[in-house]
Amino acid sequence: MNILKNKRLQVTLWIILYLVLIDIAVNIVFRFPSNPQKTPPSFLQGYFEYGRSVEGKFDSMIKAARLQAEPTLGYGWLKRKSNDSQPQKAIGDKTLVAVYGMSHTKLLGEAMAHVDNKYMIRSITAPGAPLGWSFTAYDMDKDNHKADVVILGIMTDNVALLGATSGATTYFDSGHPYTFPRYLVDKGQLKQKYPPFFTEEGFAQYFTNEHKWREYRKWLADNDKFYDTFLFRNTLADHSAFLRVMRRAYAEMIKNRITKNIYTKDGFDFNSEEIKILRAMIVEFSQSARAQNKIPVIYIVNEEGRSDHLYRAVQSVLDKYKIPYLSSHIICPPDNSRVYSGKNSHFTPAKDIELAKEMIKIIEGEMVKQNKIP
Repeated sequence: MNILKNKRLQVTLWIILYLVLIDIAVNIVFRFPSNPQKTPPSFLQGYFEYGRSVEGKFDSMIKAARLQAEPTLGYGWLKRKSNDSQPQKAIGDKTLVAVYGMSHTKLLGEAMAHVDNKYMIRSITAPGAPLGWSFTAYDMDKDNHKADVVILGIMTDNVALLGATSGATTYFDSGHPYTFPRYLVDKGQLKQKYPPFFTEEGFAQYFTNEHKWREYRKWLADNDKFYDTFLFRNTLADHSAFLRVMRRAYAEMIKNRITKNIYTKDGFDFNSEEIKILRAMIVEFSQSARAQNKIPVIYIVNEEGRSDHLYRAVQSVLDKYKIPYLSSHIICPPDNSRVYSGKNSHFTPAKDIELAKEMIKIIEGEMVKQNKIP
């Protein structure tokens, strides 16, 4: 075949050439800052960076950390020194409340302290923290304080993430490497499989060691439902702006495919592995807290447009084991967009205050039942 005489092939080659040139130009013009902490990326810089592989994000994170005065490798590490600065026991006639979970739980704790300053808050939380992270945070922290009350926050969209083990697989866009166990239910009992590291130092040791990192990828492939080789591995696709955009779309497709087997517009599949794990987790949390003479409370965050599906999924186990709870749908109807801040899934500050007042009523009612207050 004579290429010079084949017009279709010529057109195709010209299109490919122009696409390559445009791709190169986009990579140059919208190059992601080497130190995003110091030079925040623009919207388009961030947009074309989101689709970088997880390992590519890790590379960038480590390079950026070297340029910082206090190097950090992402948020959300379960074992972190900042937890040591949290209150460990109540002072005087105050009440210490330990909260675990996502940012909604953190905001609830802050609102409680604002409503009544007799409440001291020990906050072990992380933005968008998956339930596996939140429960493990409680389990690791329970012997480090003498709180009167412990609150575990759960959120509609995070139930599906019980099949994951890392911030890097649950939230592809951010790609934070923090880890948490993979939970399972075996003969009615909650079990866990621990990842090889829980700290920044452990991550750095594995990521910089080819053999150890290969072992970790194998562990993820065996235990993390959200692990995908194309999304995780650093390949030539990382050097193409177009392929990065395609990878990001693929990441959303993978997440939606897994989630729809657990949760749909009609609610949760009560027979799914994740709901069984969630219910076992709630029981284990309550029994563990009560064994330490602490009051357990479940904070149920029903997200916008998600109805009260999460509340319905756990209501039976809450009633059976008489576990105190606060479900947000009572004060913040999920079909009312005005109760949400608009920028994210958070409630408005006014609604956080209402939720805090209701939580305080629940806590004080439980303390009266247990003769902990007059």
